[in-house]
Amino acid sequence: MSPRPNPTSPPAREDPVPASVSRARAFLLQQVATRTQYDAARLVPDDQALDRHAQGRWVGTFSLPPTAVALPATPILIRGPLHFPIVARQPAVFEGSVDLPFVCLEGLGADGTGLRWATYVVVGSVSGERQFAAKVQPNGSFAASVVAPPPGQWSFQLVAYASPADAAADRNRVPVGHPWLEAERPGDVRDGYAVAYRPAAPLFTDVALDASPERAAVSGTLAAFAADAACAYALLVTSESDAEYAWAIEPAAPGAFRIERPRPFAGKVRLRLVELERSCARRVVGAVWAEENAAAGASAWPDLSIEYRSIGERIPAQPTAVVPARRDGRWEVALQPPGVGRVSLVDVGSKRVYGQYTMPSGLLRSFNVPAADAGQTPDDVYYDGFNDACFLYDQAVALIALLQLGERDAAAKLVDALLAVQNPDGGFPFANDQSVLAEHSAGFVRNGAVAWVCYALLVADRPAFRSWFPQRTADAARHCLAFLRSWLNPLGLLDGGKGRYVGHVLEPHYVVPWWSTEHNIDAWWCFDLAAELYGEGEHRRIADGIRAALERHAWNVQTGIFWQGGTYANGRSTPDGQHALDVMSWGSVLLERWGRRGDMRAALERMDHLYYVTDAASGFSGFTTFVPADGYPVGTVPSPWYEGSFGAAFALRNHDPAHADRLIATLAAAQNADGSYPYALRRDALNDINTFPSLIAAAWNILAWSGKGTPYPRLLWS
Repeated sequence: MSPRPNPTSPPAREDPVPASVSRARAFLLQQVATRTQYDAARLVPDDQALDRHAQGRWVGTFSLPPTAVALPATPILIRGPLHFPIVARQPAVFEGSVDLPFVCLEGLGADGTGLRWATYVVVGSVSGERQFAAKVQPNGSFAASVVAPPPGQWSFQLVAYASPADAAADRNRVPVGHPWLEAERPGDVRDGYAVAYRPAAPLFTDVALDASPERAAVSGTLAAFAADAACAYALLVTSESDAEYAWAIEPAAPGAFRIERPRPFAGKVRLRLVELERSCARRVVGAVWAEENAAAGASAWPDLSIEYRSIGERIPAQPTAVVPARRDGRWEVALQPPGVGRVSLVDVGSKRVYGQYTMPSGLLRSFNVPAADAGQTPDDVYYDGFNDACFLYDQAVALIALLQLGERDAAAKLVDALLAVQNPDGGFPFANDQSVLAEHSAGFVRNGAVAWVCYALLVADRPAFRSWFPQRTADAARHCLAFLRSWLNPLGLLDGGKGRYVGHVLEPHYVVPWWSTEHNIDAWWCFDLAAELYGEGEHRRIADGIRAALERHAWNVQTGIFWQGGTYANGRSTPDGQHALDVMSWGSVLLERWGRRGDMRAALERMDHLYYVTDAASGFSGFTTFVPADGYPVGTVPSPWYEGSFGAAFALRNHDPAHADRLIATLAAAQNADGSYPYALRRDALNDINTFPSLIAAAWNILAWSGKGTPYPRLLWS
């Protein structure tokens, strides 16, 4: 018999090092999942393993939005600025869209009835004082900028004007819907927010369509409705093809109606009762009648639909397929064309998206930005485009980590996505949207990130892994090697890349005027591994040339360490006078490979002496990014940086495995419950260092536990 456990003995103590790796692994796999800002309803596919190459039918379930919400509905959706409150006297750019059915309609003016389509404007105010008036565009969007906003809380009101003259003079405003008030939604700056679904009263019965191309007609019966004596009412008929176009508008009265026009319907027909004030449509009364939903009868909701889009190439304005939302909560759409698929639960009348699900592309999201960390107050996770960003360096490190862990499926899907985002010239974008694989930028390139992806693809082409991938990575890696080779300057070093942002505007033809030691370390490993795999003398020659150039131009003889980088101009190389953690940690691994073990030890000792810090408030320790002693400005915040700290543990592994394990255990004290780490423990605004939970630190946590004293082979830089 086995002995009984002693209830008084302490529980077995978990080894923090493998435990941290296990949690980091879970986080990596979690970051493949996509996000949505539309979360009032939930859509879930039956088979969540389907990928962008799937064919046939896609099926799943959906839930309806709640019947009540705490906040009043507003027709205005704010996308920017990224958060409130707005800093007084600092320029601010506002953008958003309008959540109403009639602002996106095209082609309706005076039609002989005395009714004229209105001008719609979003008025932004502070404490009741107007700061801007932005016209709503035909697609429902608006934008405005304020050079020096005053202090105070903002409000945004959708208003309509019956004529352009009224709009120009800002007279006879017709307020439309509830305003967006900062007091009600502090910090809630997102495309979507939770809204209730309340089935509206059906007003139209016995609707019939005559689709004669010469003289089409719609007829039916309008039920009695509660009318405001100060308003007029009209029947609005639209037909939807690439957009929803106004087909006819007629004065409305309860009872039978028939509307004819000498033009055909362009697509599916919609019928609404619209309330007008001074000829301005300000709301829809009752339920919209939608042709395809009416045809589905009692089996479908009368005003909800499921839309499918294939977004691998771009996000199309119009869905590929639209089907009525079934009352049993099931959806089914055709995966045509294939690609990264997205399904949405949509209000037919308002185009409001209640919920959506996007098929994982294989790329891993780089950051999760908590609400509080971005100046937000909602309990849910703050959402903006940054949360969908997949930085290519992060993807490369994550791929090597997945290979190390034996995560074959996740690695295969990540490789598939990386091959899809490779630029035609062989390079890779600096970052990519997680889902829209083709919308990457060849105009913003940093060659260090390119070299990391190249190296990861080369690791994936090692004989041990080739069978994991339906498409071998060798061709993409060779193409990338040729791209990197094209950036060699006369020194024999790679220049930094191209592109820069001025505000939000990309200047793609800007050439980076510096070279980076880190970039060239990355590139040396690429050409070294390529020479090993493919046995081509050209790769060996380039690797040897980069080494010679680094030793000649990037080595600081006085400190015995690499410079961070420098510039090449007019035949001269000028170092930047700075060092950073990576040129010591990553540099030490390179120096060891080159047989310069004395310099390797000196780099590690200097790193430990200058860069190891302990946070006074938490007691957490680790390596910081930059220090003023190495050329960075006074005011640089000394705080544990987890990507770099695990890189330091990786560098220590061959030299001192026990020290590496102690460091990992120390760093694991700051690991979040989901397996992530803060990018850095403290924000450093001076050097643009954030604290957001990050993918890259978790990936380096995995790589740091490989090689000597671990159960994993060392795949990186081996």
